[in-house]
Amino acid sequence: MQPLKEYVDAPILQLIEKERARREERAARALRAGSEEAQRSLDRLVQTIETSPDLLALLSETVQAAMETPLAEKIVALGRCLGRGVRDEATVDAERLRVRGLAAIEAPEVKLLEVLAKETVPTPEGWYQERFPGWRQPEILTELPGFAKVLDASIARLAAEGIVRDDGLGRVAMNDDDPREMWILTDFGSDCLFLLRAVSAAE
Repeated sequence: MQPLKEYVDAPILQLIEKERARREERAARALRAGSEEAQRSLDRLVQTIETSPDLLALLSETVQAAMETPLAEKIVALGRCLGRGVRDEATVDAERLRVRGLAAIEAPEVKLLEVLAKETVPTPEGWYQERFPGWRQPEILTELPGFAKVLDASIARLAAEGIVRDDGLGRVAMNDDDPREMWILTDFGSDCLFLLRAVSAAE
């Protein structure tokens, strides 16, 4: 087999190298955030992680998620999850779940979570409630009109991680045009959004 360079133009190779460097820097940034959160030097952080299979698993998931995202606050939030797991191994399982939740969130999902975190819209006159118990898709799309063809996919991704849920299950529709879905943040979803907001507020 001939070398890759004989098949790929130099600009493409340069792009691949730049992306590899970006991925390495993202991983390093997450580790620095973990070190700060754990209040340990990077060397001590690594030494502690090496003694525990659970921490090694947390490290692997953290680094993988960090390398794959361009979202700066997510990289730091992931690192902080790692740092908390190192500081208190009793929280490792919970931190792994947070890392998996954060891994599902990119910039488009952040926009959706920000909408779901807002107060829901008023109900039509005559309803038994002043506001809908959750966000219906028409109101979400009023806030995020560019999501018209991708909202189902974004919601499904977040629902699979337990970040959002439909609070309208079992609700009887008022008419054929009345959507039954009432999307809300779960407690876990609020926690993930809080982690990202905390990084943004600190920077």
